[in-house]
Amino acid sequence: MTTTIAALPDHNRLNDPLWQRLFHNYGHIITPLRYAGWVTDVETCGGEFVVRADLQDGTELIIASEHSLPVDPAEVKGWTAVRQNVEDADVHTVLYDSTPNGPQRHHGNNLFPLMARIDDMDVPGRTLRLIVSATHTAPYCANHNQTAGIEGPATAITRFWEWSVLLTERDRYRRVWQRPEHEGYPMALFESAGHVTVLRVARSND
Repeated sequence: MTTTIAALPDHNRLNDPLWQRLFHNYGHIITPLRYAGWVTDVETCGGEFVVRADLQDGTELIIASEHSLPVDPAEVKGWTAVRQNVEDADVHTVLYDSTPNGPQRHHGNNLFPLMARIDDMDVPGRTLRLIVSATHTAPYCANHNQTAGIEGPATAITRFWEWSVLLTERDRYRRVWQRPEHEGYPMALFESAGHVTVLRVARSND
């Protein structure tokens, strides 16, 4: 089976309750980056929390907020994304800043503009494009399909996450099954009073 998601980081903090909490809380940031092919971690050095992805070309992507990330993502007022040299952090480029004083402040904590900017980075070997689609089936067997456009991996996985949240929190669906991460691109089944929705991510050429 072809690996579709990057491995988990390998360090001695994996069993640390704070690291686990942050890794879970920022899963909506970390998981899209892992599906883009990058080992992604939460740094907890000195009480400062950031998400870090290894771009495998001598640079790394650092995602934070105005300063350190708060433990609760609901407190994030905006995002910063910086690409920096692994060996020398002084060599860096600010890719995105939607914090209250940043040039993209009108986006606030919206994830799509952040992920779209990340997908637009010039990183060697980046050719993967994905499609998110949903099939909605009513109890009387009528169904309709919903499909997003062809997108980069970080944007597509973020869309899958947002559509999942809308189904469960706005439309009151219940998630009854989801494909494990290691088995391929995301896919999930939702149900509500006999209505069934299958949400999936696939390669654009599949």
